[in-house]
Amino acid sequence: MQLQGEWMTAGHFADKAGVTKRTVQFYDKVGLLSPSYRTSTGHRYYTKQDLARLQRILTLKYIGLTIDEIRTIIHRDGHEEDLKESLRVQSTIIGQKMEHLRLVQKTVKETLSLLESLEHKEQESQGSHVEFCESSPAWELFASIIRVVNQEYESAFNLQTRIRLHDDFSVNPYRWHQWLFDQMIIPESSKILELGCGDGTLWKRNADRIPEGWDVTLTDLSEGMLNDAREGLEHYVPANRFRFASADARSIPFPDASFDVILANHMLYHVTERHQSLKEIRRVLKPGGMLFSSTMGKHHMVEVKGFLSELNPNYDFGRQDFACEFGLENGEDQLEAAGFMDIRLERYEDALRVTNSKPLIDYIRTTPGGRENLTDSRLSQLENLLNEQIRAVGAIHFTKEVGLFVAFRK
Repeated sequence: MQLQGEWMTAGHFADKAGVTKRTVQFYDKVGLLSPSYRTSTGHRYYTKQDLARLQRILTLKYIGLTIDEIRTIIHRDGHEEDLKESLRVQSTIIGQKMEHLRLVQKTVKETLSLLESLEHKEQESQGSHVEFCESSPAWELFASIIRVVNQEYESAFNLQTRIRLHDDFSVNPYRWHQWLFDQMIIPESSKILELGCGDGTLWKRNADRIPEGWDVTLTDLSEGMLNDAREGLEHYVPANRFRFASADARSIPFPDASFDVILANHMLYHVTERHQSLKEIRRVLKPGGMLFSSTMGKHHMVEVKGFLSELNPNYDFGRQDFACEFGLENGEDQLEAAGFMDIRLERYEDALRVTNSKPLIDYIRTTPGGRENLTDSRLSQLENLLNEQIRAVGAIHFTKEVGLFVAFRK
């Protein structure tokens, strides 16, 4: 059969939606989203209507429905915690979901408004209701809704995409995770807490260097990320080497003075109410305990903003500037205000020399500015722009500005 019109392979479809190919295959397997066309050899092909169906599935999943409940709708049309502390954590998470739902609602309303506007224009020009064709700009907004729905927590897929770019194109041959581990000069019998551990890459890459006496607890607000860390570390270290717990950095579910060391690797700039988080970190540290908090500077990967600004001069990148939240320039002041002392900054010297546009584009698409700014047409422009520069000078250079604050509790 000769496919006509705009068809997407499973990989292209997943990439466009910002989900993994495995997710698309799973929804096919459980009967939620079958491809519009399947070849005799089993290859799946999807359309923009499938994108709209995927958006609906992900939104229903986001608000808490089970697979069986979603299928019905689609086919029809650790340990005990202190009660007050548990309720406080639940309230924080619910508040985050409410904030995110308002953003989802705003995007859905914008899509609805555009659909109604297009319908009105077509009725005026043709005098009757006209079905929207797949070339309608409204279809692109279904992908935007998916990206916003998926924006609540970083996925391990996005995190690994970023790590791979730095692995493949960093100028400094001594990699970040090894350097960061070197800075953690900690006594052997220490109790260590990592906030926002992600998928555990730091510990996987230094598995053979972890002292036997370290008692390490890994936490993350995202259960999915925590599961990735747990499953991934099983291949590198004995299962009993780590403890795992879901935790919000603004309400850490451990008693006062529980840990000798707390690690916050590139995560404090994500935390709202950071003063509360720093207060909590200080609370659960023992007197004299150490905080290791890595972050970036204002010029880190600044060239990415330049490329995106060239595609959309009206885009406001200021609100995506993590370094303005907690960066190399202002982190010390925030730590000092929170009651930490003997604060020092260690800088990691590096840069990127990128010779392949694809991993760079994949990286940009995982960033907040990329997720919100890259429509299909702009994505094509970006690819051409990057390829032209690589052909002209052989590589694109990017500034890296990262470092680590080391601070002590009074």
